Amino acid sequence: PETLVNCVAPGMLEGTRATANLLPDLIERSASAAILKKVADKDDCADMVVTMCRTETMTGQTMVIDAGRVFH
Repeated sequence: PETLVNCVAPGMLEGTRATANLLPDLIERSASAAILKKVADKDDCADMVVTMCRTETMTGQTMVIDAGRVFH
């Protein structure tokens, strides 16, 4: 059996304990710096994890979920 190794790398995520105490201004500045002009949420990351679990042909990939704030 093959071994698949992939990674989900979230940026700022709305609706998590990590961002619950941030000032709204900081979240807005992060959103405005992203290409999509929003921040991701935990459902975006969960969807990517499910997609990665369903594939048998993707390995060695890191998927950045940050609404286009950082390009690699």
